[in-house]
Amino acid sequence: MTNEHMPGTPEPILTHAPPVEWSPDAEDLVERPLTPERRLLCMIVRQLTEELLRATGLEQDQDPGRRATSHVRQVAMYVCHVAYSMPMGEVAEAFGRDRSTVGHACRMVEDRRDDRAYDTFVAIVERMASAVHLLSGRRI
Repeated sequence: MTNEHMPGTPEPILTHAPPVEWSPDAEDLVERPLTPERRLLCMIVRQLTEELLRATGLEQDQDPGRRATSHVRQVAMYVCHVAYSMPMGEVAEAFGRDRSTVGHACRMVEDRRDDRAYDTFVAIVERMASAVHLLSGRRI
């Protein structure tokens, strides 16, 4: 029997999801003022990332200090940039960092996505971020 989904059975919770492909439109490249709502979305994504990372145990071999904190922030910045199409400057402002820090974070996350477990983790954070955005009920 193949690995295809059988009708009437629940779908697997953790499936391998392809990375989100994002190509910026001209509108996405325009820097705009950071709204309180978009800042809040970024902080929610950061909290989701931290909780999921803790729950999955992907970072158990790491010490729970500065390195883990910066890793959570890197994933959250990447997801905000990709899932919300936020320009790097806007993400930087939301996280209180420089635009170049967001660029570095995005490169670091992209480089680690070759690891299947890590890629699945980031894809889950992306889907949850998209769900949070949909729950807001409006474009922000």
